[in-house]
Amino acid sequence: MKYLSIFYLLASIMIAQDNFIGDVFEKGSINYGDRTIQAIGIGFIPENVINAGQARRSAMRIAKQDALRQLIEIVNGVNVTSETTVSGAMFDDMIKTQVQGAIRGARRVGQPSYLSDTSVEVTYEVKMADISRVLLPMADSAPTLQYGTANSTNATAATSSSTAAQPTSGGVTGIIIDGTGLGLRPAMSPRILNQDGSVVYGPGQYSRDYAASNGVVGYAKTLDQAKNDPRVQGNPLILRGTSIFGSSAADITISNTDAGKASSADGLASLFSNCRVMFVLD
Repeated sequence: MKYLSIFYLLASIMIAQDNFIGDVFEKGSINYGDRTIQAIGIGFIPENVINAGQARRSAMRIAKQDALRQLIEIVNGVNVTSETTVSGAMFDDMIKTQVQGAIRGARRVGQPSYLSDTSVEVTYEVKMADISRVLLPMADSAPTLQYGTANSTNATAATSSSTAAQPTSGGVTGIIIDGTGLGLRPAMSPRILNQDGSVVYGPGQYSRDYAASNGVVGYAKTLDQAKNDPRVQGNPLILRGTSIFGSSAADITISNTDAGKASSADGLASLFSNCRVMFVLD
């Protein structure tokens, strides 16, 4: 009951944070806002300890091992693409070993908490970038459909939402896709599709190292928050998503008209290669 109360307290604090976008679990969290994954470990004092110093060291060691076990479980559930989690992406022993190595390199955050039952609680964190560096090479070799023109035969089927805004002056500094109300979910490597299913923005259009370090897209809870994000700040092109795609609902579809606008803006400012894209979600 005590741990459940702690969980609800931590969950309410994290969800209230402006930059928290992701999932909170009983013993950890996935935050696509600051691109971190955390896990909580509990260590109990063994019965055969000799003194207080040994008791504390033993409890800390057990707590770390527990946190790393929790991290493995949480990391396995992170969405890499709209169709694949980390667990599903570890299709060979080399990738699995590298992911586990990144987890073993997790660092402790904050100070240990010493609980009334003499146990100790610690939190360990792994950067999402360390996981992305292992898994994004798979995305680099994936086929990328090229979007040809905004004047598709289906272009009249869906037009820009009235909420979409055009930059008023100057060069476009980024692209914001408003996906609120669609059930959009975050992932490490999401895509933007046009209404024909062609890829407007996705694997092969950005550097693996740059995307791993900075994220393929940024996420925000509101348009104002997205506009002020350094990734697109200045004069962003704001477009409205029409639907979501994929089993994890991480890809977003925009109209062919808006796809043409996004492609034109990218051609002028190389926005996609620098991952200057933000998604707004609920």
